[in-house]
Amino acid sequence: MGGYKKLDDFLTSPWVLWSISLAMAVSLWFYVNSTSGFSDDRRTILTKLTYLNTPAQLSLRGGVHEVEVEVEGAAVVLERMKPDAVTCEVDIKGLAAGRYRMPLRTVVPPNVTVVRVTPSVVDVELIQQIGRLLRVEVALPDDMPEGRYLESVEIVPKDVNVRGAERDLAKIDGLKVTPTFAELDAGGEILLPVSAVQSEPFEEDVTFEPRQVKLRAVLATGNPRKRVPVNVRLLGKPNADYAVRAMTTDPAEVMVQGPEAALKSISAVDTETVNIAGISEPQSLVVPLRRPDGEVSLGDVQSVKLSIALEPITAQRQFKAMPLSVPSGWRASPPAVDVTVEAPSSRMASFDPAADMKVFVDTSGLVLKKVDIPVRVALSADEFKVVGVSPQIVTVTAEANK
Repeated sequence: MGGYKKLDDFLTSPWVLWSISLAMAVSLWFYVNSTSGFSDDRRTILTKLTYLNTPAQLSLRGGVHEVEVEVEGAAVVLERMKPDAVTCEVDIKGLAAGRYRMPLRTVVPPNVTVVRVTPSVVDVELIQQIGRLLRVEVALPDDMPEGRYLESVEIVPKDVNVRGAERDLAKIDGLKVTPTFAELDAGGEILLPVSAVQSEPFEEDVTFEPRQVKLRAVLATGNPRKRVPVNVRLLGKPNADYAVRAMTTDPAEVMVQGPEAALKSISAVDTETVNIAGISEPQSLVVPLRRPDGEVSLGDVQSVKLSIALEPITAQRQFKAMPLSVPSGWRASPPAVDVTVEAPSSRMASFDPAADMKVFVDTSGLVLKKVDIPVRVALSADEFKVVGVSPQIVTVTAEANK
């Protein structure tokens, strides 16, 4: 009994009661703070909108690139959640060119739910892309000294594949690389980015493949040179029955040299005038070149070989109801045919069907009394040519007394 009294006195002592009260208060404080993090909370996140599976031949035109996502979950979970844990996607797989209103797909971590997405749908436009192979040219630097010029240029690759919307590619006048004078003067191989010479800004992305090209250039001192085509100066016209079919020079281009300002105005080098009045046969002759005006001079080539090819000018006439010449003892059905003749223009005007053409059938060797045979036409000269007979086949019948 004495032991129980001592235990009772101990438990009811002020110090023990104070200790128990303190322990309960501390426990309650820890409980409240540990459970408060599991109450529901909301959070709004600004996240990037990703477009998936864009077809290679299409480009995407869409005005929305970020969306607001409101999520709900335990406060402790939301506090520890990183901004990139929430993603928004639009899948455009399998779509053709055109305009679409697409729903968004939102991905969130476990134990987090989506309350609202703003906007919930996006308008996108898929634009057909085309490719074009364009030649790369060198744009001379603005600080190129007077008396220095590019003697030789090599670009690898020479052509670059440009891809983009058709309306953007129509704005491209060419492609260029722009080295500095210091880079050219140093010599060697230079790796340079390709840029477009464009009339207006692009509306969509335009890509270059490759984006960079290698340039090897040699600078020289003196007046620059330029390669230009040869322009043939002709006087007169061929014979009335002929026209010029083709005209070529060897070489087709020649080199000229002079101050850069003067070279800009030179687009071709003329030959001396060649008189072709009345010719009726192909021509091959050596023709001197005319020296350009001003300070521009010709290089080593002072003349070119000129070749002129001719083609005949012909005319056609149709002669209707030309009577058939039929051997004695036979008759033809139909008795007349239409014949079309071609000849040089000057000869066609004087063609006389009665004198220059004979339309007949050949019945020699026939056994049957009635048979279909072809119509034949004989012309007075080789320059005349039959291009049509209608009908081509006639029926010949032997007369009763044959």
